[in-house]
Amino acid sequence: MSIFDFQRLDNILNLLIQKNEPIHINELSSFCGVSDRTIRSDIHTINDYITENGATITLIRKKGYVINYIDKEKFDKFWTNQDSGTFLFTSSDSRIKYLIRKFLTTDDYITQDYLQSILFVSQNTLYNDFRILKKYFLAYNLKIINKSNLGYNIEGLEQNKRTAIIDLIFKENISDYITAKSNIERDFCHNINYDKFTKVFNNHFKDVILSDSDYFYRNVFTGIFLAISRIKSNNNIQQFKQHIQLNTTINEIVEKFITDLENQFQIHITIFEKNYFQFLIAENFPNYIDDHTISNNQELAEKITITIYDILSELTNADWLTDCKLKTNLLEHIKLFLSIQTIEGKRSNPILDTIKNNFPYAFELSVACCQEVVKQYNIHFSEDEISYIALHLANAIERNIESNNHELSLAIICGSGKTFSSIIESKIRRLLPNTFSKISKFSYSNFNREQHYHNFDLVISTIPNQTLADNLIYININDLDYSMNKINQFLKTLEKKQNNGNLFSKERFLYFNKKMSKDDILFTLNTILKKQGYVSDNFLNDIYEREKISSTIIGDNIALPHPIGDSVLKSCIFTVINPKGINWDKHQSIKFIFLFAVKSEDTEKIQTIYEQMLDFIGSKDKQDLLLKTPTFETLTNIFSE
Repeated sequence: MSIFDFQRLDNILNLLIQKNEPIHINELSSFCGVSDRTIRSDIHTINDYITENGATITLIRKKGYVINYIDKEKFDKFWTNQDSGTFLFTSSDSRIKYLIRKFLTTDDYITQDYLQSILFVSQNTLYNDFRILKKYFLAYNLKIINKSNLGYNIEGLEQNKRTAIIDLIFKENISDYITAKSNIERDFCHNINYDKFTKVFNNHFKDVILSDSDYFYRNVFTGIFLAISRIKSNNNIQQFKQHIQLNTTINEIVEKFITDLENQFQIHITIFEKNYFQFLIAENFPNYIDDHTISNNQELAEKITITIYDILSELTNADWLTDCKLKTNLLEHIKLFLSIQTIEGKRSNPILDTIKNNFPYAFELSVACCQEVVKQYNIHFSEDEISYIALHLANAIERNIESNNHELSLAIICGSGKTFSSIIESKIRRLLPNTFSKISKFSYSNFNREQHYHNFDLVISTIPNQTLADNLIYININDLDYSMNKINQFLKTLEKKQNNGNLFSKERFLYFNKKMSKDDILFTLNTILKKQGYVSDNFLNDIYEREKISSTIIGDNIALPHPIGDSVLKSCIFTVINPKGINWDKHQSIKFIFLFAVKSEDTEKIQTIYEQMLDFIGSKDKQDLLLKTPTFETLTNIFSE
């Protein structure tokens, strides 16, 4: 009996038992057809269970994994009593994963007794799992039904079942999905020869569907591969009213492709399935929708692009209109987005979390822009679509940084003559390109006679003296590389000082050491900020409105909540630390809150703070330090490094 990657864990353990000697990870990954990372995760999962039953898997350096018996008799008794794969179901997550796959791949009804015998759980535990399961399927408009004397089954449209399956395949392992190494994909479609389908698909589409996104290409491939498997099993789409007109070239290819599929796999593809194929192509490659549909969106796309520019101008001081590349990219993206909406499609973004975690400032700008578009045009943006626009904005921000990162002035004080001063200048321009718009060179005596330290953003000197100017750095002419690091550090500190302002404050810093809920903490912070005169009565409501759009959790332990609207009277950041945890989204607990209460005219100031947040998010050491010493002084030291 195959239960997909659960069977894989059985296979790994069986192999280790049979060989009874170290097996290199490369051999295990090749044996299972998965990555080394997956093998490590599998070993960890197996150990979670077998350690309690008389054995453990250990890693011998340079040799591989081996099974060690702590109590051989106990383990043998345990292993011989296990049905294939059942040892795995030791957590709710593993059981839920199994149940999702079981229901999506089984046409027959499944009895409660059968599930309890396979999962080795009580009736109450199974009911708790089913509550989670029902919520999961509800997102796909699918329902778990229970018929007396028959058992449980999934009820819903065939196309919705396919969407759920495809999401499951994708979420298993994005790398395996994109590189066509996903075993789960083959498991779900075991009745269709994978290599044979691949050949047919590539013959028709490989040189036609050209894209810089492997992900979208795989979406079409997997969607149709699954469709053929489902059709072969008599699970046909009964109704699909989506009438999509692809352009002539691609439509002709689809027709030939369908004929080839029918001949190769001895199936009949109905008009509804044909519509579904066209939908998959149009959803992932909207540029293949007929030109008439796309051109009809031109005017609206231009209006939306202008609206986005208006919001960006209101929120920042940057001159976005001069970035022609952004305008072109945004306009093209919006046109394609409107085309997808026309066919009632939706494109997922596989790197949604990556974008949110790495470009939080751009993401929040995108949220603000999309909210305004919703108000003006009643067009809904999913979180995935918001993240796509955020990518365009992040690119523009980086281009702006590159073009404007040369506004600083530098003075070089050197007592070794003009030649050596020029060497220092050349090294600075090479190592810190586009940083300084003005570099002036002085002897020690000339500088002190004619200039003042405050006339420059930075002064570097090869000559130590008693001057204590904040912008003065002494450099060692015998170690210029080290000196460049000192200059870099100063520039980072300068940028932070310029942008942080007084947003952090001891009066808006709290430490708790008890379990708390999201609602409790937000209510507390809102009360304090209202009392201090920083926010209006609508602030808390505006916070929750932003939370509805997309989670404000970044990383594993940090939330960056902030309002949508004009409820901020004075800009500030409220910091909360709670080692015990704050329950935030769907059972996810966090330990840090940085509540951004920022007026629209101050939005640009927080860009650097967002960037500093990324350092904090990516540094377990900094997080541990703040948890160990949860003081305002520790916080300010971390964010001024």
